[in-house]
Amino acid sequence: MRLDWALLANAAEGPPNGLVYILGAGIDTLWREQFPAPFGGAMVLRLLSSRLESERPHKVEVHCSDEDGNPVLQQPVVLNLPPRTVHAEHPQGWDLAANIVINLSGVAVPKPGFYRFEILIDDQQVRTLPFRAVQPPKSDS
Repeated sequence: MRLDWALLANAAEGPPNGLVYILGAGIDTLWREQFPAPFGGAMVLRLLSSRLESERPHKVEVHCSDEDGNPVLQQPVVLNLPPRTVHAEHPQGWDLAANIVINLSGVAVPKPGFYRFEILIDDQQVRTLPFRAVQPPKSDS
């Protein structure tokens, strides 16, 4: 199983029709008036697997840490993906896609700074999504 792509967005939905509906994709900066502050968005992953891989369980983990390596999440987000049955009409050699939307609205960003989400599939790190959290400059009014 491999990661096709991953991104941070304001919101996302992954209905059973196989599509992903994404609003505000490509977050790399959070502007917040005060901290701690909620992340307030979502992570979207598209995973690809071969027919053989699809018939086995897989584990996806998401960790979040600050620029000093301190964990932001008490526990990583862990998704256990069950084996999937491959239908006979699925073309031989065609990868099966799985879209995953992870709600990050409950993730509290403790202070301004640099952060990263690290994504692991079956205990192997496959991607890092960095972001920064900043406060807007104070206006002189």
